[in-house]
Amino acid sequence: MMRSYTPIPRTAKCMNVREKMNKYKERFGLENAHFTLIEHDDAMVATVFKVDLENNQHLILKICSKEDDYLRELYFLNYFQGKVPVPKVIKSDSPAILMEYLPGTILKKETLTSNLCHEIGTLLARIHLEGSPGYGDLTAPQSLSSDPRIPFRLKFEEEFEECRDHLPSTLLTNLRKYYDRHIDLLLNTDGPCIIHRDFRPGNIIANLGKVEGIIDWSAARGSFAEQDFYSLDDWSNKEAFLSGYASVRKVPDYERVMPLLKLAKAMGVIGFTVKRGTWENKDSKIYRLSRNYLESKSFFC
Repeated sequence: MMRSYTPIPRTAKCMNVREKMNKYKERFGLENAHFTLIEHDDAMVATVFKVDLENNQHLILKICSKEDDYLRELYFLNYFQGKVPVPKVIKSDSPAILMEYLPGTILKKETLTSNLCHEIGTLLARIHLEGSPGYGDLTAPQSLSSDPRIPFRLKFEEEFEECRDHLPSTLLTNLRKYYDRHIDLLLNTDGPCIIHRDFRPGNIIANLGKVEGIIDWSAARGSFAEQDFYSLDDWSNKEAFLSGYASVRKVPDYERVMPLLKLAKAMGVIGFTVKRGTWENKDSKIYRLSRNYLESKSFFC
């Protein structure tokens, strides 16, 4: 289904991974299956295994690190069955989901074709055709808001607090000023609708030039369509991507709000990696990219 497969080494560092594997071997009746840990450069949250069964069939086991992530992943995998290509859920038991193995490879920017970009654009538009009763986490409907600024503000404040003791105070002041000046732009965004919220090549599996599935739904929610254009530069042929999208629904005016969205995204990455203590090692690359982005933006001043 994904990336490269890496056997689990016999080290103390990997005991937590082994414990997870053994737990779900028993829980899902997979005692005779072979498990292979799937590792990739930008994996930050879940633990994922390829599961080889005795009959030569394959499955994927995804173990989420948080209950909320598990609930969203399960909700959207089930919701989009038959609407867009996603893996089928075989079994679930919080915080783990055993799902269908999809043949093919994870996409990379350099391997994308114009035809794939067009197809993927149409799939994103089909996701956005699904309306949402409000803005926020669809697995907690009582928390949904009619104002797109409210869940965005809650997330921003959380990220700001995570960064408070890490980023320079002058930079934080400039980030706050920019946020305050531009938050009302969200009042005119395209929503509420369902968004993936991490829609990029690394979350799409293709086989023989066609999309097999869209994966990693743990961040999905009800929001505004512009948020899924955050990674537009990751598509090698943006024109084909946007053409595919426009063949299904109108392309939103994403450029207006993109600086604000990128600000929030970069702060979220920094806050997350600092909180987990991975900003200097495992996640140093994405941390540095995010920090460089914030520190290079003269319009924050």
